Amino acid sequence: MPCYNGSVLEKLKIILQVHCGIIGDQPIVAGVSGGADSLTLLHLLIRLKIPVWVVYFDHQLRPESKDEMLIVQQLAEAWEAKGFIAGQEDVRRLAEQAGCSLEAAARQARYRFLFKTAEEINAQAVAVGHTADDQVETVLMHLIRGSGLDGLKGMDYRTTLRDFSPSIPLIRPLLGFWRTEIEEYCRQNGIQPLQDVTNQSLEFTRNRIRLELIPRLQNYNPQIKNRIWTMSRVVKDHLGVVQPIVEKTLQEVCADYRPAEGLVFSADRLRDLPEEMLSLVLKEAIKKLKPASENIDWFSLNLAVNEIRSGRRTGIVQVGEGVELLFAQEWVYLKDEKSAITDPRFPSIPFGEEFNLTSPGEIKLGNDWLLQAELINAEEVPSTWKDNPFEAWLDAQKIQFPLRVRAWRRGERFRPLGMTGGSVKIADFLAEKKVPRPLRSLYPLVFSGEQVIWLPGLQIADQVRITEDVQQVLHLKLLRT
Repeated sequence: MPCYNGSVLEKLKIILQVHCGIIGDQPIVAGVSGGADSLTLLHLLIRLKIPVWVVYFDHQLRPESKDEMLIVQQLAEAWEAKGFIAGQEDVRRLAEQAGCSLEAAARQARYRFLFKTAEEINAQAVAVGHTADDQVETVLMHLIRGSGLDGLKGMDYRTTLRDFSPSIPLIRPLLGFWRTEIEEYCRQNGIQPLQDVTNQSLEFTRNRIRLELIPRLQNYNPQIKNRIWTMSRVVKDHLGVVQPIVEKTLQEVCADYRPAEGLVFSADRLRDLPEEMLSLVLKEAIKKLKPASENIDWFSLNLAVNEIRSGRRTGIVQVGEGVELLFAQEWVYLKDEKSAITDPRFPSIPFGEEFNLTSPGEIKLGNDWLLQAELINAEEVPSTWKDNPFEAWLDAQKIQFPLRVRAWRRGERFRPLGMTGGSVKIADFLAEKKVPRPLRSLYPLVFSGEQVIWLPGLQIADQVRITEDVQQVLHLKLLRT
């Protein structure tokens, strides 16, 4: 349980240095609503002579919020804060548009503004007034939702919310103080907090936990809040031992990671993991994809683990918060449900588009791919000409410009190198080469006239191969930019 010797100011100074990593002469952005917690935090930071920019964010949920903003501004000026900045957003409208709870929408909007402000003034951190009571409520909220160990750990004194800033941390200096201590500090220092009536509304889950659930639990154990707070720290310590192993395993089994798109796994390598490790690895992967994710519960993870271990080869499994597992034969993709599948090992071009290269040179194909073409004499072909599957060396006399590049269409065929007669369906050829099914519809073909001369990364057409009497060579190269 939170326990320090000395005054509240001395406690906070230790926490800021040891747990929050704060340097005293660099500015901090403090989210201040006017309640007891945030005003106490602001008052203490100013007493420690830390440059503080006060940020008030209006969620536009209450008519009195504008008056409260003025009161917070006046206090910031009276206490000689570094500056005051206010922001606002219609959170109820945001929640309706996003299809999420008011709490979630309010959090997203508030943090978005806090970190935007912190970036603009080059702050070393964003500070908020979460207390030990908030920690207990958070752990219980996660427990009710079905969270794993990450949820039982609750909040940290210092954390990075990559959805809002990759470099500026969020700090919670009051996480070791109970609300009763905060209220006593306000009384001793003549601080009169504003009262937010929505804190009593049972519309919000957190309020129901604080006002209904915790008092019931205290009937079973009067020290339940201390016990839950202590458990959260024990879980954090245990995760500190396990986490490096999980991160190392994720690096080993992940074939590719692109933050804006998702993670790619070999299905076999995932299946080879012990069930318990697979669950932890998936949870860590989801955190990478959605750093602010809060609703990944054990049941969703367990379903995903079972599907992977069953050998599933096609289809999609939802794992919460807009994240899905897409099974594609030998590969498994963890992705945002709204994003298209791309894979750096397989080229792709935008659906329905066609590109024309009218003469030797280069052309951008979309999806970060670039096609280059040059004519060279046969004697200039290097000895390593067969080494790179994304380069093609073709008989220039059998090829006419313009070259066309587009995705394959149903029923199209070509004659791969080595086939002296006949042809194969491109769909069958892509399947044989183990191109994941979701990627096949975007796979580029290079045409000369009406014939396919190259499937980049896979094979050239037999009829344009280099022979002994070739004089001029068309060198094609596909690059990812």
